[in-house]
Order: sequence, then structure tokens, then C-alpha cells
Amino acid sequence: MTPRTFLAWILGMLWLPCYVLYDLLHGSVRVSRDILLPGDTIVPAFVEVPLRCRNDLEISLMANLISLSPGSLTVAARHDPATLWVHAMYAKDHRSVLHQVHTLEDTVLRATRPEGVPPRPEDLERDEKGERR
Repeated sequence: MTPRTFLAWILGMLWLPCYVLYDLLHGSVRVSRDILLPGDTIVPAFVEVPLRCRNDLEISLMANLISLSPGSLTVAARHDPATLWVHAMYAKDHRSVLHQVHTLEDTVLRATRPEGVPPRPEDLERDEKGERR
């Protein structure tokens, strides 16, 4: 491990609680605003999210952090291949939920993997609405 990758790993571990706190506050404000103000901004969706996580720690950390964030919930998880099924209250479309979960996954993997984060997989088997082709 080079000093540069070690420093990136340490910074990733320090950034994870900051990102989780931001996500928690942002979700709380969004849900509170939706409760207090009349309107119909909720667009719920169930989304299957393939993960780059390799071990139980990473998968369970992802599942718990998604459920901790207001407006989203992990419904199920699978280990091989690593997959989460997420219920999102504010899903503009399939890709927006994938982007949110993969952004969280990038943050988790930066904190758990000293060797760095692998590139994001492209979800080529789905169309814009999230339907399988």
C-alpha cells in the first residue's frame, strides 16, 4: 500500500460519517417538508440495485445506511451476486435511485477498501423506466 492510497483510505473513513450525517439531515428535511406542506411530491418505487460490495460487512453496512436515511428502506438483500432491493419514496426514475445508492456505495467502499473503489457497473439490462428489456 502506497502512502497515497493509505491517505485516501483514511480520508474515506473520515468522510463516511460526514456523508451519512448530510444524507440523514437532507432526508429529514425532505420528509418533513412533505408532511407539513400540502402537495403530492411522493413518487414511490421498488428498485433492484446491483452492488460492487464483496463481503457481509459492506453489504450490511449499505443495507443499514439506506434504511437509516429517511425516505428509503432496504427491503431485501442478496449476497451472491450482491444485490439490494430498495423502496424509495422520492424516485424520479429508476436511474436516480441507482445513482443515489451507488453514490452511497462509493462512500462506503472508500472507507472499507484500502485499494480503492471499483468503477460503477452500467445497468444495461433496463430501460429509462427501470423495466427489464
